[in-house]
Amino acid sequence: MIPNLTIGDLQIDCADPERARDFYAALTGYEKIASPYGPSLKTPNGMTLLFAEPDIPHVPPVWPEEPGKEQKQMHLDITVDNLRRAVKKAIRMGGARPAKQYNNTREIVTMLDPDGHAFCLSQRRRRKKKLEFDLYYEKMGWGAIPDLSVMVDCPKTETIREFYAQLTGWDQGFHPAVLIPENRMIICFMEADFDYIPPVWPEEPGKQQKQMHFNFEVDDLPAAVEEAVRLGAAKAAEQYGGERFVTMIDPDGHPFCLCKR
Repeated sequence: MIPNLTIGDLQIDCADPERARDFYAALTGYEKIASPYGPSLKTPNGMTLLFAEPDIPHVPPVWPEEPGKEQKQMHLDITVDNLRRAVKKAIRMGGARPAKQYNNTREIVTMLDPDGHAFCLSQRRRRKKKLEFDLYYEKMGWGAIPDLSVMVDCPKTETIREFYAQLTGWDQGFHPAVLIPENRMIICFMEADFDYIPPVWPEEPGKQQKQMHFNFEVDDLPAAVEEAVRLGAAKAAEQYGGERFVTMIDPDGHPFCLCKR
């Protein structure tokens, strides 16, 4: 485990960072903040969403997935008070509701943002009886469940979840597909029901792009890199972050960055 590892931000690749930031700001009400790395939002649980243009032209992921086509890799799940109103607002702001829905329920709607990233809008539950997740948060003394969750595609849930559990020390107690970090956000590892394609780093035209990735803050960068490698990650051959950032590749090929706090 890397001591004192925290999520610095989730970077979302896009063709137009300002447009993407403004879309999610209008949809969620998250605070726009100044960042030297690009247009950003601060979520209520303290995480930063960073919108950035990749080194090569951004290729929108395809939804629903098609063999050999660009995949989404990760996606956001946003809980809202009024699902119907949120869907209409997303469309008005430049998003789209695809014909294909993931589960065809009345409580979750799959949407596409202006850059083609799939994301889910989930209806906040109004049931008086508390659900298992609510009870778990209550038992742990964590308060309200954050409105934002991150879903990570992978070929096998158990393997990649175990890697991140050992890397971060995040809570594993609720569900075998879920980890809960220090900001109490839900990180869910979703076993792909399609032929998962690992992203290529550095990006190459015509190859699967990373789409989104985590930047983690650490106190001791060399020691953190050493621990990540010991647990099964690889240090990318090409680095772009100078002395304060190291790009790593997890066992499923997702890039992530370790950043000196």
